[in-house]
Amino acid sequence: MPTTKKPTQIKSQAVPSARIIDPGWAWDDKLPIAQGKEIGNTIYISGQIAFNSAGKLVGKGNMKAQTRQVFRNIKAVLQAGGYKMEHVVKINTYITDASKFMEMLEARGDIFGKNLPASTGVVVAALAFPELLIEVEAVAVKP
Repeated sequence: MPTTKKPTQIKSQAVPSARIIDPGWAWDDKLPIAQGKEIGNTIYISGQIAFNSAGKLVGKGNMKAQTRQVFRNIKAVLQAGGYKMEHVVKINTYITDASKFMEMLEARGDIFGKNLPASTGVVVAALAFPELLIEVEAVAVKP
C-alpha cells in the first residue's frame, strides 16, 4: 500500500529591506517593473534596452550604438542608486543577431576596459520591441 508523506514545512526567513531605484525616466512609468532594486549593498538592474531617457530608440539597426545606449542606461540606474560602473560584477546579455556578437563585444569593451564583469551572452529570437538588437541585465555590488 503506498504511503503519502506529509509536506515539509519550510520556515520563511526575513528578506532584507529592498529599495526601488528609479532613474526618473517618464517613458517607463506605465510599465510594471523596477529599473533597479537594491538589497543590502547589491543592486539588481532590470534588462536595459536602447531607449534614451525620452523613450526613443537609439541606433536602429546598429548594434554598437544600441550597446552604448544600453550601458548609458545601466549607468543612469547605477548613479540613481549611488553606484558606479566599476561596481558591476555580473551582466547577462541578450542579442537577436549572432552575426553582430563581435560588434557588441567591441562596444562593451570600450565601456568596461579591463574591469570586466562576469558575463553571459545569449542569442534570442526576439526582444520585447521589434527593433531592439540587445538587452542587458546587470548586478552591481558596493564594497
